[in-house]
Amino acid sequence: MKGFRIYFVCSIIVIGIGSVFSGCSNSLEILSDEILAFPDVSNADTLSHIGKKSFEASIETIGDLPRDEHLPVLFIQSQSKITSEYAPAYIIFADATEHYANFSPTANFEGFSYIKIRGNSTSHAPKRPYNIKFEKKQSFFGMGNAKKWALLSNPFDPTLIRNKLIYDLASHLSFDFSPKSYFMEVWLNGEYVGNYQICEKLEFKNNRIPYKTENGDFLFERDVKREKDGVTYIHTPIDSIRIAINEPETPSQDQLDLLTERLKDIESATATGDIMEYMKYVDLRTMIDYYWIEEFVNQPDLHLGRHFAIHNGMLKGGPVWDYDLALGNTPSEYKSGTTLLFAKKEIWWQELFKDPVFEKIAWERYLQIEPYFDNLANDNELGNNKIDSLLDFFGDSFRKNFSEDGWAYCHDQNQSGNFANRQLSCPEYVPVPLPTFDENIAFLRNWITQRNEYLKSEATERLAKLSQIETNLESILAIQDSILANRKTLTGMN
Repeated sequence: MKGFRIYFVCSIIVIGIGSVFSGCSNSLEILSDEILAFPDVSNADTLSHIGKKSFEASIETIGDLPRDEHLPVLFIQSQSKITSEYAPAYIIFADATEHYANFSPTANFEGFSYIKIRGNSTSHAPKRPYNIKFEKKQSFFGMGNAKKWALLSNPFDPTLIRNKLIYDLASHLSFDFSPKSYFMEVWLNGEYVGNYQICEKLEFKNNRIPYKTENGDFLFERDVKREKDGVTYIHTPIDSIRIAINEPETPSQDQLDLLTERLKDIESATATGDIMEYMKYVDLRTMIDYYWIEEFVNQPDLHLGRHFAIHNGMLKGGPVWDYDLALGNTPSEYKSGTTLLFAKKEIWWQELFKDPVFEKIAWERYLQIEPYFDNLANDNELGNNKIDSLLDFFGDSFRKNFSEDGWAYCHDQNQSGNFANRQLSCPEYVPVPLPTFDENIAFLRNWITQRNEYLKSEATERLAKLSQIETNLESILAIQDSILANRKTLTGMN
């Protein structure tokens, strides 16, 4: 079994708040027959954000720690309790020897970073999710260089794969950006804490969401009730939809005025019910594709966290985010089922679906992209199904996450090993999972299959009722493309 030998000596100086300067003599040596151990830094003084403090820690540790050739490993050593504020941490990353799908190898590295607890409801789960911020840009598996990364713990998803399935599906649709992600095993302060999903954050960057606030672009999410420090909330001018502004992070009054003006144009246009009017302000491709993702998964969180952008004055759906409680993983009697339609009654879709032309082209689009939904659970013309592909590569790590070395499902009364202190929680908005990982996978596979069959049947029935409408998806999109091309010519926008 392959592993690593680690030696490093560090001198760390903390000056002021959040400023860390370090000098390290270190080496990360790959061995063919030894196994990685996280160094013991228990003798190091506690890092402090306040004041001036220096210390030296001399570390030379070799130990045994099994790991999978398919699974990268991330070691995090925090010198203080991890909270919702960034704190210094030392990180060692050791890549696997084989990689999933089209992802690339990442060079092993170690160094200082910052870490904090992330998320909303998941931030209170025993298996915490984190945000990591590096001093310099870092790339993982070919996902592009960035300082900020999300480390998703998926504590409420008994399969661990719902977010990954939908993020990857969205990458095949019309969005300018869908978050790429990868699974790895994480050790925190010398303790295995489970399988995690490292993921690109939703932010305006060249290699992430390719929009710019200085060009009048915005990113926001629907949020009917939360109140977070440092977040700007507004109600849209006509439909009074409460949104939280993500980009820019701290909007100026001029930017707020511009956003309000553009939302007024968008909502005035959708209120006409005339597709020839609102196609000047609503990007039909992304709004339809985003609708079908939210509708397919029976999203229970339509009131929270559904992201939209305004780019070049156009309302765009997405990017996708947060599906751990979707795809049947909810205690809601209605949204855990595979029938009925909910998303068409929400946000801007409720206005768009009042127009029978929009409804027709939306159902036509579903039949176009249906193979991608089907391929989540079943082999088809697109190849092997995504569930089996993930299980073939990461399955051992997923099962380890729910083994005695990892976490017990919230209902598990037969606890042994670490389970006494490592039980997942089931808040009121999370259903009690089935007893085993494989049973939860089977439930997810069956749910996806049944949901797709229902929507295909609905598409056939509804398109038959709308057959008197002569226009179709391709002709409408061609008209919108012509309008946008003329606008770009006149304004010189990208």
